[in-house]
Amino acid sequence: MDNPALSKRELVKAIVHGIKQDTESYKQLKKLLHRQRELMQSRDNRGLNLHNKLQTELCDDLMLKANQRRQMLESLGFAGNASGMQSLIGKMPPASSAQVAKLWHNLLQTVKESQQVNEANGKLLVAQQEVINQLLHPHADSKHDYGCIRSL
Repeated sequence: MDNPALSKRELVKAIVHGIKQDTESYKQLKKLLHRQRELMQSRDNRGLNLHNKLQTELCDDLMLKANQRRQMLESLGFAGNASGMQSLIGKMPPASSAQVAKLWHNLLQTVKESQQVNEANGKLLVAQQEVINQLLHPHADSKHDYGCIRSL
């Protein structure tokens, strides 16, 4: 995003527009994560494979947009991270600052919610893997079952 033709005002507008888009994309991701959980719970491997491709594409797009925002922040002289975004918000006129701060807060909240759903999905996946391992290797834990050593 090193386009010298973009003015500072245009860069700020692009950042704000990107925040709005990313908030909607993260809302979509959260829905996809809930759907992923449903597919995992129903053990729909085929559906899960197709679903995960869509989810991966959305995540890749979100990463690309975050990188673009980082580059725009840096080209404005700010750190390319959340503290840089806070610094930019602090330099804006009060009316704009309040509005952009709210948009930024909404994005961060939506990201956090998506992370929580993703973590829950990860825990479900681990639990399912443990069940599968127990089914495939039913006697693997018997070496730790001291009750099996007892003689009658």
